[in-house]
Amino acid sequence: MVGERIRQLRIHKQLTQKELTEGICSITYLSRIENGQINPSAEFLRKVSKRLGYDLTELSSPNRDEKTLGIVENYKQNGEITEEELSYLHIQTLELNSAKINLGIYGVLLKYYTLKGEIEQARSIYKLSKRFISGEMSVELEEEYFYYFLACGNFFYYLQDFTLANHYYSKGEGLLLDKENLEAAKLYYNLSLVKQRTYANQEVSLYYSQKAYEIFKKYGEKENIIIVLITLGVQYQLNNELDTSMECLKQAEAIIVNEQEREKYVSYTAMIQHNMGRIHEKKKDYHGAVTYYIKSMEKFEKHSLEQQNVYPLKRLVEIYIELKDWVLVDKYLERAIAITEKHQLKYDCIRLNMIKLSVKKIQGNESSYEKGMQKLLDTAIQLNQSALIRKITKELGNHFYEKKAYKKAADFLIRALDYEK
Repeated sequence: MVGERIRQLRIHKQLTQKELTEGICSITYLSRIENGQINPSAEFLRKVSKRLGYDLTELSSPNRDEKTLGIVENYKQNGEITEEELSYLHIQTLELNSAKINLGIYGVLLKYYTLKGEIEQARSIYKLSKRFISGEMSVELEEEYFYYFLACGNFFYYLQDFTLANHYYSKGEGLLLDKENLEAAKLYYNLSLVKQRTYANQEVSLYYSQKAYEIFKKYGEKENIIIVLITLGVQYQLNNELDTSMECLKQAEAIIVNEQEREKYVSYTAMIQHNMGRIHEKKKDYHGAVTYYIKSMEKFEKHSLEQQNVYPLKRLVEIYIELKDWVLVDKYLERAIAITEKHQLKYDCIRLNMIKLSVKKIQGNESSYEKGMQKLLDTAIQLNQSALIRKITKELGNHFYEKKAYKKAADFLIRALDYEK
């Protein structure tokens, strides 16, 4: 098995066989070791260990479980892990481990790669974890399952699969022992975000946001208080409670009092400005809205937060559709779609392409609209995006109803109702 472990470590380090063997041995020799045809020499192991940054002799260490748990606990407590420790955990995924060890390894690796934005690596870890982690929980492992469920929730939230994110966060909520500590507050906040995306009415998301806010306030968690106030502003705005929304955003803005904090919390300042723009847009003050959106975009760009610009760009598109400025609609729409494709924001990409197709419909190209919307529906189904499926089927149902194609309209509207349930 040592050959397979060398191969896995080499892949983890993103080294080719040529890069690993240079000055050590021939590629053929390494290939035969990786394929299990021959055993490596001690000299080979010594040199390869140095190049991989991992002591291959540790594979047979009697304290393997103790070391693994030490790495896992340190990452959980401090969020720190070395490259050597990361390699060690990868190697342990090839071993037969207890349920406790597997939950720790996969929870840490999944959280680490999701936070780093290395999503294909995270996807690989998640798929592997499903092979080794049982769905049947035992009482003595509740803490380990809680951490693993949160890591899975974060992974699917990053993928914008809010249905599965909600599934894992809800499983985590069921394992909360202390419902008033910071760990609970962070989970409530995550739940508020997925409920915001999966329910049209914001009462449930507001409930979780307010629970998180009260706990963060009790502990004096300044940054988290700002974040939750911005989120409350968004959720009240979605519920058309615009004055309450503005009040939450102003509270968040008032917390950021000096220049040092403005620099530290610049992304939050940009979010506040974006959401103030949204309130102005809803009040039909388009000039004021555009001013806020442009300011928020400038802040995001200045601090290399390109991904966040999807949202003000989408709002600008909506405004210029209303004002029938099709040149600016096309300009901002293409820019926003390019960002979603670059960062694999599949949920937002579908939403923006829906807008693009609605513009085609306005311009009289109904055939492209219908084919394109059906394609987006297939993608939404494939990605398990129930909120998007509901929205697309409803739009298609209304479209065919207007065309007096009543059978098609009924089919789509019935599907929309199914997803309402």
